[in-house]
Amino acid sequence: MTHPLHPVVRLVVSCNGEQYRVVDITGAPDGSWIREHIYSKLNISDDQQPTFRIFPSEIGSFALGAPLSDQELYALCRKHGDPSGGLKFFVSPSPDRPPLHYDPGYNSGLAPASAFTTGNRAARF
Repeated sequence: MTHPLHPVVRLVVSCNGEQYRVVDITGAPDGSWIREHIYSKLNISDDQQPTFRIFPSEIGSFALGAPLSDQELYALCRKHGDPSGGLKFFVSPSPDRPPLHYDPGYNSGLAPASAFTTGNRAARF
């Protein structure tokens, strides 16, 4: 017997409201699984996880509501999750600011800013 494919569900998550990561939660069995995948994608260590919360958000914003329990997170993702990352979350100990003393490693693997210069002029976007 074949099993139907799970619909693809991607989330967009940030710890600072400026830099984002995409988290694929396709086939997630529960909210704690989703939470673990979000924390893993943001490089939040096991010892830091108890202080972090996951809040609903939008691009460029911090929290836009109360922190989500595992059950609320799962229900929200099941109801509104989509392949294009329509659901966005802010992940921090506080709803109104990024975490202190935390580096999610956003810059790992990116080219240095000098790679975008040509001669004496910087590349313009």
